[in-house]
Order: sequence, then structure tokens, then C-alpha cells
Amino acid sequence: MVKYARIALALTICACAERPAVQDSAVEIDPVERQKIYLAQERAQLEAYIKSHELEGVLRNGYGMYELSMAPGQGTPAEFGDAIIYSATVYLLDDSGVGQYTDTVELGRSEMEIGLHESLKGMKKGEKKLVLIPSFLARGLAGDRDKVPPKSPLRYDIRLIQVGR
Repeated sequence: MVKYARIALALTICACAERPAVQDSAVEIDPVERQKIYLAQERAQLEAYIKSHELEGVLRNGYGMYELSMAPGQGTPAEFGDAIIYSATVYLLDDSGVGQYTDTVELGRSEMEIGLHESLKGMKKGEKKLVLIPSFLARGLAGDRDKVPPKSPLRYDIRLIQVGR
């Protein structure tokens, strides 16, 4: 009986002994800094695409999108609130096709990608443009759960067919 009491006492003492805290080897990064790092990586990815495809004359706009005019248009530039008809061919940056479609929308008020709204604004009837849109202005964190993977920047070849006020 004494033997069991000694074992119980030893276990109690060991259980109460202070152990050194286990240090987590993962580095904590501030969420804002993490996002800045991701955006810088995506910007480098878009710039590498421009360089590898030798796209001369591409301009970066204030939203972080890259645009290249392919054909001029004519008439009044599209504004938010206009009813427009446009066509688009969409690609991932590995040049695999996502889809091709024609759509009628009210510019600035439909549920299409924010980057696409901004790209179509100011275009004229008949104008063609190549646009590289960062993921946060395209299909976002989730992608489309079909052809567009999460966090994918996209290339749009767009043409404005009609502008209605």
C-alpha cells in the first residue's frame, strides 16, 4: 500500500511541475501585411504575363488593372448607368480559356466583376480592349468554383457593341 502511495505522490508532483512552453515555429504575419505581400506577388505575375506575351503599350490604371487598346471606337463614351451590350472572351494567365459571351448590362449596377465595370466605363461603341484584371477585382478569393480557381487574375478581351442612355 505504501508503494502505491509513493507512486501516486510522484505522479502528482510530476503533473504539477512547471513545463517550458512549447514555442510555435509558425511566424505570425499581420493580416494587412499578408495582403500586401499577396498583392505584390499578383502584380509581379501580371507584369510577367505582359512581358512574356510582348504586350507593348499596356497601361496600368489606378485600380491595378492593365489595359491595352486594340481598336478605337466611335461615339459617346459609356458611363455608369448606361445600358450597354458587350462581348468578352476570358482567359486565365496560363492562356486557358474560361469562356466567351455577349451580355447586356446596366453599367455600374449589374452583378458582374468590378474590374469589368471599370474597364467598360469610358469605352466607345466598337472599341476593343485587352484587360488584365487582378483577382480581387475579378472573381475574387473563391473564383467561380468551376473554371476559375481561387485568387486568379484574369485576361479579358472585350468589345463594346452598343451604348444606350
